[in-house]
Amino acid sequence: MGAMKISVSHLKKSFLADHRQTELFNDLSFSVEFAHVLALIGRSGSGKTTLLRLLAGLECPDEGEVIIDEEPLQFHSTKWLQHYQKKLGFVFQQQNLFPHYTALENVTLPLTLVHHEKLSTAQEKAAAMMERLKIFQHAVKKPHQLSGGEAQRVAIARALVTEPRFLLLDEPTASLDVEMKVEILDLIAELKMMETPILLVTHEMGFAKKAADQILFLEQGSILEQGEASSFFNDPQHPRVKKFLSTVFAY
Repeated sequence: MGAMKISVSHLKKSFLADHRQTELFNDLSFSVEFAHVLALIGRSGSGKTTLLRLLAGLECPDEGEVIIDEEPLQFHSTKWLQHYQKKLGFVFQQQNLFPHYTALENVTLPLTLVHHEKLSTAQEKAAAMMERLKIFQHAVKKPHQLSGGEAQRVAIARALVTEPRFLLLDEPTASLDVEMKVEILDLIAELKMMETPILLVTHEMGFAKKAADQILFLEQGSILEQGEASSFFNDPQHPRVKKFLSTVFAY
């Protein structure tokens, strides 16, 4: 798979908060190309998750255009968005596993429910993906019987089993303890070998430095700096980015 290209032009997005309109993005524009992992980083409230949801078609901008691999997102066509989202894989902070289904059933579900595959074929694919992610030994467990790290592995297997166009990860380690966090970060680093492009929102700077090809640093709905991960972390240009990184890596 070749490099993934994302182009955003003159994006505007506001929300109604406390009975007044709050502007998050005002004329946001950028273009980025990456082979494996694009990391969206920045302080809380900078717009990282909203940008991720816009790229997934889960939020619609007030104005502007998003183009992914030369294809404009048709935000005003529900049918187009549904077709587009069927080709994506999502993993959010909370795994959103169905509590009354086993791990294997959770991974099988998108294949049967969304992609209308035969149950036997879907189960084979789900089992193979769980084996690949080293989680098949927990196939018959319900979500409440899994650790946080195991549940997140199941969620990632469910997102990958449909062979998505790309994978969106929103703070995938946010609710995990340190040991489980390291395990999931190692897993995500391994996913680079699967050649599925990943859009990642994370506050784990060490991981972003290790795993990402390209970095977008957001602050108050604007991109202060973007570039290759190595140059971004080793030689940041913007003073506020320098201060942010020096604070993070001081601990």
